[in-house]
Amino acid sequence: MPNRVNAESISDDKRILKRKLMQGEISEKDIQALIKKLPDVSENAEEVRLDDDKK
Repeated sequence: MPNRVNAESISDDKRILKRKLMQGEISEKDIQALIKKLPDVSENAEEVRLDDDKK
């Protein structure tokens, strides 16, 4: 089995995380630890409305 990688050194790209998980380089626990470290930026979200009337 390849050497394990800690959560700080892995890329945040979900495609890379999935590949590393499938190859056994990281665990689900490592991914959950990385997710917990992400800041909550929900206050920066904006509502987007789509008008169906315009053609």
